[in-house]
Amino acid sequence: MVVTSIGGHFCIGEFEDVSPLPVINMLSEVAKEVTARGLKRIGIMGTRTVMETKFYGGLIDTEVIAPQGSQLEQVHDAYVTMATSGFVTDQQRQVFDETCRQFLERDRVEAILLGGTDLALVYDAATSELPLVDGAAIHVDAITEQALS
Repeated sequence: MVVTSIGGHFCIGEFEDVSPLPVINMLSEVAKEVTARGLKRIGIMGTRTVMETKFYGGLIDTEVIAPQGSQLEQVHDAYVTMATSGFVTDQQRQVFDETCRQFLERDRVEAILLGGTDLALVYDAATSELPLVDGAAIHVDAITEQALS
């Protein structure tokens, strides 16, 4: 069974306990990827809840840095508006880009976790010059691997 939304993973542990089918847990899959890449300090973008809980506490061995103060609200608002509309505006892209810049320059993160599935509208981890961890892409890869096995 697959829950494709990062937001839907807030209670994934409880869901796994009652699901009659195996669950492909995005939090676990992302944690495996972060560990495999040896990342110890990452920034995170997504909804307020995802950022404040640092990916629902799913990255135990990695320091997760969320935007601070008004920047956290700006990222949340830009993300929710983008996700609702289905496209990214130049202004929203500017919020995300500035946050990435601050993560890399000020916070000295090793990578930035795209903690929202809709951030694929903004960044392509395969072609971006930014060091990204694309939670949705990692989840899709795990789903594909399970389906083909």
